[in-house]
Amino acid sequence: MSAKPLLRLQLPARAESLKPLRDAVCAAMARAGVVPELRDRLKLAIDEAAANVIRHAYGNCGEGMLHIAVTTSRGTLRFALRDHAPAVDPARVKPRDLSECRPGGLGINFIDETMDHWRLRPLRRGGNLLVMRKRIRARDERKGR
Repeated sequence: MSAKPLLRLQLPARAESLKPLRDAVCAAMARAGVVPELRDRLKLAIDEAAANVIRHAYGNCGEGMLHIAVTTSRGTLRFALRDHAPAVDPARVKPRDLSECRPGGLGINFIDETMDHWRLRPLRRGGNLLVMRKRIRARDERKGR
């Protein structure tokens, strides 16, 4: 079975793009029947991922683009976030030690806790691709249909 596209969106890599991104992702998940509680957690994880790209990959410069594609296949949502920023070393992107008492820096922890699987990789032709997957329970699945 092939993946069903739910959303394909391209936005400027700026902080003001985060709300339209959240709204579009949330609407796509609602159409897919994702339960509201999970939808809210996933929306926040996507927001954290996009904010990290804007802040860290692009250095908050306000230039560059952010692409997101959301698909579903066999009860799993796939979120693909692509940028055109300089390559990021995936080994340096990991959840932070929560015993450290300091503000911020919890985006990767939240993504790690929310998603079933995620992987960041630099692309040969430039940029980075973050793919996150989450098994969902749609409304129809809860009703046993």
